[in-house]
Amino acid sequence: MSGEQAQTDYDLRAITSGSGDSGVADGYWLRTLTEQTIRGEWDALALTRQQANAAIGEQQCVDVLTVAAAFNGITRVADATGIPLDHNTTDTTDSMRASTGIDKFSYAEKSARYDSADE
Repeated sequence: MSGEQAQTDYDLRAITSGSGDSGVADGYWLRTLTEQTIRGEWDALALTRQQANAAIGEQQCVDVLTVAAAFNGITRVADATGIPLDHNTTDTTDSMRASTGIDKFSYAEKSARYDSADE
C-alpha cells in the first residue's frame, strides 16, 4: 500500500527470497540487520552495525533494530494467545502473502511440516 501512495513499485518477493532488491531505500542494510537480529547472530550483527552506521547512520540502525525486536515480540505474543489474522487482513493481504511466500512462516504451516507428535 505504501508503494501505491508513493507511486513506487516494490518487489515484495525480495523479502522472503533472501536476495534481490525490494526497491526500498537501504534495503540491504534493513534486511541484514533484521535477519541477524531475529536469528541471534550477535557476532555478525556487531560487525554489520558498524558497517551500517557508516552507510546509513546510527539513528537509522537503532530504528531498524528497534522495529525488528518489537515486531518479533508482537508476533510472538499474538501467536501465543492464538490471535489469527482478522478476515479483512486475510482477504486484503492474500495476493501479497502468496507472492512473498510468507504463509510458509506461519506456525500452523510449520507445525504441519515439522510436528512429529503424530508419528
